[in-house]
Amino acid sequence: MKKLSCITIVCALALVLSGCALFPSRPRGEELAVVQAMGLDGAGGELRLSLVTAADSSRGEGPVRMRGTGATIPAAAARIDGRAAEEELFLAHTAALLLGEESARKDVESALRYVCRSREIRMDVPLLIVRGASAETALLETGDERVGAAELLGALAASAPTRDGEPLPSVGLIAGRLAEGKCALAAALACVPSSEGAEGESPLTLSPAGYAVLRNGALAAFIEPEEAAAVDLLRGAKGVHDFVVSDPDGRLVTLQTAPGSAETRLVRGEDGAPEAIELTLRVPASVVAVDGAGELSDEAYADALAAALEREILRRALSVLQLERSLGAEFLPLRGIAGLRGAAAELPVRLSVSVRISHTGDMRDG
Repeated sequence: MKKLSCITIVCALALVLSGCALFPSRPRGEELAVVQAMGLDGAGGELRLSLVTAADSSRGEGPVRMRGTGATIPAAAARIDGRAAEEELFLAHTAALLLGEESARKDVESALRYVCRSREIRMDVPLLIVRGASAETALLETGDERVGAAELLGALAASAPTRDGEPLPSVGLIAGRLAEGKCALAAALACVPSSEGAEGESPLTLSPAGYAVLRNGALAAFIEPEEAAAVDLLRGAKGVHDFVVSDPDGRLVTLQTAPGSAETRLVRGEDGAPEAIELTLRVPASVVAVDGAGELSDEAYADALAAALEREILRRALSVLQLERSLGAEFLPLRGIAGLRGAAAELPVRLSVSVRISHTGDMRDG
């Protein structure tokens, strides 16, 4: 696997000193085509480049969708169709890089390397993998004439998996981990039918689709959407997440977790050798809604809900840990937190979950 760090620094300096841009120069017109998101797909030896702008409501203009093909990104950019043919592409406001699943399974590093070398695109832009579709579909075939992929991606970023102000995994962060021979997580999204279309129409929209696990420079696996919350909890009891459990009478109860704590301890055997990693998640939660009349002020009832949530978190977290083990590569920082290196990193994880229900948001609780 190629190292990105040194290459990035050398190439960035070379570009600055030479003054050459990765995108071909166009005569500057009266306006710029301000690109908000970029998508890359590979097909038949050619690269497909997709670009979108945001809608301009003040001028009554919808989003501009552009595409081009070529052996390289600059070559594909030179063939961009649409309005940008008369305007200069402006990439400094690019807020997301999308890769289609098929392309990502073959190679992610090339796209990362391009952004890391670019003097126009920031390295802190999030990388998103499109499940079951191409980046072209996600950017050019979603939304309508008023709202496009740029607006949809903005909404997804605002409700990122952790929902606590932490941004989506960026190109720079992911490139750094892969360059060090580690696994990395990228956000995943899917193209799904929208409920906002006119009667008889189902325009596509974008929806969160869990995480993508990147290993050896390519997509290795997906973490399902319902398990994304478990990833955040395992990485330090982060975020605000909703869980639905059943109470003792079979009624559905929606519980919402708040940021808690994750305590990691190295367990040693009688001979002093590392034996396991003990991870304890302490998660505060509140009741959002009860499907029916629940005894919200009853202490025993609250304890039962807490136990149900502990089981649900444990189920999802164990599924994530099992995936990590089956891949034979670590994408969670548990062993690093415990100070383990080398062969010791293969130690099993003993997981326990403690939930404390602090209050409810259900109006019937008074």
